[in-house]
Amino acid sequence: MVRVVNFAVRYSANVGDGLIAECLSHAMTRLAPGLEMVSVDLAGRSRYGETTVRGRGWKLRVLNALPGPLRARAVELVLGRFLERATPGWRAALEGADLAVFGGGQIFSDADLNFPLKIARAAELSAAAGVPTAVFAAGVARNWSPRGAALFGRMLEGRLCHVALRDGFSREAWVAQTGGAGPQAQLCRDPGLLAAACYGRPEAGPEHGTEPGPVGICITDPALLAYHSDMAVAGGGRADAFLAATALALVARGQRVRLFCNGAAEDRATLARLAAHPEIAARASEGWLDVAPPPETPTALARTIAPLRAVLAHRLHATIVAHAYGIPAVGLSWDRKLVSFFASVGREAYAVQETGGGTGPQDLADLVLRAIAEGIDPQAHAAHLAETWEGVAALLAAAGLAGQPGRPELRVVSGGGA
Repeated sequence: MVRVVNFAVRYSANVGDGLIAECLSHAMTRLAPGLEMVSVDLAGRSRYGETTVRGRGWKLRVLNALPGPLRARAVELVLGRFLERATPGWRAALEGADLAVFGGGQIFSDADLNFPLKIARAAELSAAAGVPTAVFAAGVARNWSPRGAALFGRMLEGRLCHVALRDGFSREAWVAQTGGAGPQAQLCRDPGLLAAACYGRPEAGPEHGTEPGPVGICITDPALLAYHSDMAVAGGGRADAFLAATALALVARGQRVRLFCNGAAEDRATLARLAAHPEIAARASEGWLDVAPPPETPTALARTIAPLRAVLAHRLHATIVAHAYGIPAVGLSWDRKLVSFFASVGREAYAVQETGGGTGPQDLADLVLRAIAEGIDPQAHAAHLAETWEGVAALLAAAGLAGQPGRPELRVVSGGGA
């Protein structure tokens, strides 16, 4: 049996990360029947809902307040102990493996050496086990420190057979920071675009019958956005209040609204705070607005998004899952990966990159309504899904594993996806 190990953040509380891993596993096992996928969570988690870092919110705030070099040193000390504990399990996962895949998600980012240290250790273990490696559907930030670049460079010292990145910005960042070493970096689609095939479509009901579904607004903690941002955050330091005002503006235009989140603890707290806001609570009591339970699994996230009429989000994978289901999305800037995704599917007009001077809640509500009126071009959408399958097939081929290039999403699949 062919065995593939996927190093990613499979069991993150932000279940959008797990959704990528599950969609990649679904695609690889569909294209290579009998292939076994093993997930290794780079944060050491073994299931959804498991917490490995307690008090993450206040720790992020403390780290934000430290000077850069001191912050990186503190992270390296903590991660050193974690990696010693994780190494035996990672080594065991690689035993007898035919391929180790690093991706998807924004894992080639140097936020205080977090991912560089983890990926370097996993790459060293893969090389020691003689297992070829691939980078697939990963995001790459152009923020590598000299130390981070040296650690990420461990990938190039092993049997790296394939590099495919999820957007043009990531490819440019990879080439610039690796000096173009290793296999030529290609582009591929994010596996999250296969969410409808992986999780199926919602059952027929009022939200997929004659009555349109609500507009979904994905709530993200402003402090978390600020810590990880590489560009101006749409809505600024009060992005949550900005989204609440936009929700009320949509209700005033006769739209039902659903607030939801991707599951991270900080996002859950922000969502709960907004739900208790007097104006939001009043619209909820009138039936114009509701709050979705925070998702515990990727399946729950997909089922939250699938019935929606449109999605407004900072979170990349809320917008990717929306596109997977053919739902118009409006993205809010904070990281180039989101802007790059919208450009890759020809929807640059719906990636909002500023709110300070010209885009307020009323303008944003109008943009959401315009996105609904325009809809998603079905031919372009079908092409995006086909390209996603083809990218996975190319990964399998590059690794010398069995693959069946084609367009499985055009056929009915078990579980209701099509």
